[in-house]
Amino acid sequence: MVEISEVQVRQAETAAVEQERVRAEASAVLEAHPYSEMAALKLTEESRLAAQLRANAREMREAWEAQLTEEKRRASRPELEKAAAAEMKAARAEMSGLEKGLIEALKVAQEALVGVVSAAEAYTEAAGRHADVLAAAGLDYREGETGGERDVLGGARLKADGREYVPVASGSLMAWLVLRVIEARVSQYHHLNGVLSGTARAAGQQVPRAVDAVPEPRRVKRPEAPALRVGAAPTLMDR
Repeated sequence: MVEISEVQVRQAETAAVEQERVRAEASAVLEAHPYSEMAALKLTEESRLAAQLRANAREMREAWEAQLTEEKRRASRPELEKAAAAEMKAARAEMSGLEKGLIEALKVAQEALVGVVSAAEAYTEAAGRHADVLAAAGLDYREGETGGERDVLGGARLKADGREYVPVASGSLMAWLVLRVIEARVSQYHHLNGVLSGTARAAGQQVPRAVDAVPEPRRVKRPEAPALRVGAAPTLMDR
């Protein structure tokens, strides 16, 4: 960052004042010769330069004053830090512990999601395998309580003792889990609700018995969303 000196500020202001004097002289010449194009052009040019120099001087002074304020703040910071030493120590200790807890929670959640993917893949593979075997044995999915088939896209459909099984996308299961936790622990108005709801809905269509068997997270009561005034734009609670 380029430092500005008081001398530079005063020089810029002096140049602005001098240019204003030149502009005033050009204005006087035009008043004496109101039909002179040269005088009019001269006044226009001097006025433009005067405005530019005034702006430059103003910006330079503002920058210099901001520089002085920052220098004072830096000079007083050691004293401020010394006065807040106990709070800084407490903050470091608490935040360090909480950061470690956050890291461990993320590790556990990551492994859990890996388990969801593995379980979904095993489920989908088994449904396809059994569907193919039953279809090859002549047991059509649409007849009776047991059977299998493939749709035009290759997706398997299995029926065993009246229960239906179809492939499940691990992404839809993860979206369903994330959305469920967000709605219970953060806010039902969270912007991810709209982002994930379509993908999450597929989990309920693919494995309805599985999602119904998972208990909901304990809900945390949050303040209600503020009522929208007529003409006011909606605000999403993103916390």
